Amino acid sequence: MTPNPYTDIFDDDDRQESKKPAVPADGLFDAQPPAPEDLVEPLDRILQKIDAFLLKGEAFSVFLSKTRAVDHRDEAHTANSLLSLFLVSDDGHEKSSLAAEKAHYNLLQQKFRNIMDQMKELAQLHLDIVRHFNNDIGKQYYSIEKTDFQVKKEIEFVVDQITMQRRILGEATRDLNILEDALQATEQRLKQWIDAGSINNLSAAEFHLLQQNRAELTSGKIHQFDYSFFDLNALDKLALRLGIYLKETTAQYFNGLSVALGG
Repeated sequence: MTPNPYTDIFDDDDRQESKKPAVPADGLFDAQPPAPEDLVEPLDRILQKIDAFLLKGEAFSVFLSKTRAVDHRDEAHTANSLLSLFLVSDDGHEKSSLAAEKAHYNLLQQKFRNIMDQMKELAQLHLDIVRHFNNDIGKQYYSIEKTDFQVKKEIEFVVDQITMQRRILGEATRDLNILEDALQATEQRLKQWIDAGSINNLSAAEFHLLQQNRAELTSGKIHQFDYSFFDLNALDKLALRLGIYLKETTAQYFNGLSVALGG
């Protein structure tokens, strides 16, 4: 059983004195325990969670900038070309040796993993916010401390922030799609080294294992995360749906989001 943090309040004066930390009188009010969560209004709790997302989301957006997935977009075009099924065209990323191609392939995979690790964490925060919004906030939501006008504005802010969060996750999905296509383009180039002999020899068995491991990574299977749920193509529809609060609509979105995160 969790100990009651307020037990000492009812102890006798001697016990209180023995347990008081030796701090200056001016600092006695600096260490007050936070208000229990059940005393925080539901809308305020959601706003706190939004602040947490903003903090992590800002760092993640900077990380996406530094990852520079867009640098690999040209070879993504090559991967999507029908011509690439039959020959390896010069896409500006071709390497001079098998070792160099493998190093490039590993770099692309590492970028993909790094984005997925942080993106899933943000998606889980997003899911938590949507869950509380759907469960606790409705048209008849009432606040003891705030005016109806303030509540209305804060709910509109929450809706805007949910859409903004979806946009950040959508941009990350775009980068993951670029990296996935780039990995497939690299695989097309690796084919030329199958049974090539000498130091640039790649066995067919190794090649097929590379493809299999990449497919497990880019499908989201390893992370148990269907990142395609955040594809930007669906963003406009989402913004329209969340623009006017409808409980059944956010419930549908929450269900889809839960499935995407393995729920």
